[in-house]
Amino acid sequence: MVFDRRNFLTVVALLPALSAARADNSADALAAVKQFQDGQQEIIPKIGQMSVKQRYDALRPAIGSTFDLPAMAKTVYGAGWDALSGAQKAEWSEALGDYIAASYAARLDGFNGTGFERDDKTVARDENIIVTTRVILKSGPPMALDYVVRPTPNGWKIGDILADGSISELAQWRRSLRGLSEGGYAASLATLRKRTDSFLTP
Repeated sequence: MVFDRRNFLTVVALLPALSAARADNSADALAAVKQFQDGQQEIIPKIGQMSVKQRYDALRPAIGSTFDLPAMAKTVYGAGWDALSGAQKAEWSEALGDYIAASYAARLDGFNGTGFERDDKTVARDENIIVTTRVILKSGPPMALDYVVRPTPNGWKIGDILADGSISELAQWRRSLRGLSEGGYAASLATLRKRTDSFLTP
């Protein structure tokens, strides 16, 4: 192999810029996870005094701003997504965000945690960044909770959450909503909203 000094020097010159870019990406990924967890942290001390609807109202803004809902919706909807119009994709994505927020709000009934802690260092995985966090429990060891954060046209967004390092929340939502799209767009949207309401109705 012939040593190409010019190419070597070009790569060396680019290293500081690449390192700075990676640092910026990690900071943005961490910020997205922090924003979402901070939204949960605010209501944790008041869970027992809040209705599911009140928790939903508190969580929904953070989910909307930190989750990659369009990509999640494409995965959950499945076959037929590409045939939808832009307006339909946006509407279904928002409805999925409502569903996710409602499911989180309902799940907090049995929450046994007091807060979260995050690692400052992140791990790159393909184009994604993995942010490692833990749920601090009232009793027992902390529970691992990793966030898969991905680049989007609107910045770094959460694309999946891995409980115990491997149990995908996105996969569970997909299983729970499997088959919705088979009845067509309008029917799937109506069913998704109905399931969201079922979480919020006492």
